[in-house]
Amino acid sequence: MAAYRAGDGWDVLADPSRRSIVTCLADRPRAVGELADDLAISRPAVSQHLKVRKDAGLVTDEAAGTRRVYRLNPAGVDGNASEEKVMAEPAAVVVQRQIVIEAPFERAFVVFTERFGDFKPPGHNLLGTPIAETVFERKVGGYIYDRATDGTECRWARMLAYEPPDRVVFSWDISPQWQGKTDSGNTSEVEVRFIAETPHRTRVELEHRHLDRHGPGWESVRDGVAHDEGWPLYLARYAALFTQDL
Repeated sequence: MAAYRAGDGWDVLADPSRRSIVTCLADRPRAVGELADDLAISRPAVSQHLKVRKDAGLVTDEAAGTRRVYRLNPAGVDGNASEEKVMAEPAAVVVQRQIVIEAPFERAFVVFTERFGDFKPPGHNLLGTPIAETVFERKVGGYIYDRATDGTECRWARMLAYEPPDRVVFSWDISPQWQGKTDSGNTSEVEVRFIAETPHRTRVELEHRHLDRHGPGWESVRDGVAHDEGWPLYLARYAALFTQDL
């Protein structure tokens, strides 16, 4: 299975169902690459699962040359029921990220909503042709959609709340197979808040919640948006706009 490559777009983030990582580690310690090869899932997905288990104290890691090797943590799991304990853990259905912007919160809000298309990664494209523009309709009931160079459009989010300059909430109308969907009952939602830390500094908090509403395979949506090429990349590109404007 090929590792993730920048520029592959969103398709690589829609992972299939996979066997338990813990089962493999119960056999012997392994590096991320070995787990990805054995489970036939992407390295980013493996890394995300390992982080959750490490934070829960279920696995440990150590450097081995240029790699990090992961093993089960005897102090964190029962010796005869490690896999059952992991399977009993509630899966995280919320992804949270934040960033600090050196700008007043009113301006931070305006740049996020009016220049969303400037920081959305161009490779994140559900259309069959290159994106000409991304439109962020600034009103409740509006859409976020991509318009391709051939004129076709993909509406992938709906505006649920628009409260300048404090927050916006929009749906995530993209399936675990990384295709657009129209059933509002099976979509997650994203809230972005703009909080003034000082008159010239703003903390931007992003929460992507209700991820389990996507149904079977929803974990791949969580893994994708939480990965470095997901919301962290959006926020980094957003922050860069303020540096460019100096």
